[in-house]
Amino acid sequence: MDTGTVELVEKYKPNLDVLRAMKRIELLATVGPSASGKTTLMNRLVDSDPNFAMVVDETTRVARRGEADGVDFAFRRREDVLTEMRNGELVQVALGPNGDIYCTRADSYPEKGISLLALVPAAVREFRRLPIKKFQAAFIVPASYELWQSWLHKQAEAGGWDETKMAGRVAEARQSYEFALADERMEFVLNDDVEKATTRLRQVGLGEAPDDGIKARQTAEENYQKLIDQK
Repeated sequence: MDTGTVELVEKYKPNLDVLRAMKRIELLATVGPSASGKTTLMNRLVDSDPNFAMVVDETTRVARRGEADGVDFAFRRREDVLTEMRNGELVQVALGPNGDIYCTRADSYPEKGISLLALVPAAVREFRRLPIKKFQAAFIVPASYELWQSWLHKQAEAGGWDETKMAGRVAEARQSYEFALADERMEFVLNDDVEKATTRLRQVGLGEAPDDGIKARQTAEENYQKLIDQK
């Protein structure tokens, strides 16, 4: 990983115009491993409640099969993002597990209502340091390790992943679980049924404790233990 980029990300500070724009932002972040259902639940919440809106995250990584530019992500040139970072033009920046940059800009957030965005753990830490109006984070927990494995393999097949890419996703999953289980402010949303899980996610966005939160955390602990056992 480029040490210069790492240093730039770690020391990043938005400029004054961006800081002023942040004060209106209300954000509900979803956290969790690939194929845990983050995007599905966020899309369902947006479709069912006009008070929520998706933020299109920006990234320097290559689009995966089936991803549409401007819909799933805004795919950016690394050089352009680095220039904007040096000028402080972004709300936040974070590095993904493979060194790809993820970022957002103030005009990507809706003027009113609660924004929805999937975040890596590093970005959660960063958002908590920012002067935004409100920030909530929900860890999406598949109902079982076996269910998540089936979803992950379907995603891998659709994306044409090789063994190295699959291993990277599994390592990323372990890191996500470790972060969430150690985070005292994280809410856990059980994804056993799309409609019920969407309701739970809405509850987190409204500042409420989600239904079945204790069960969700227990399931997260079980899933994590099975991930560790697979090493």
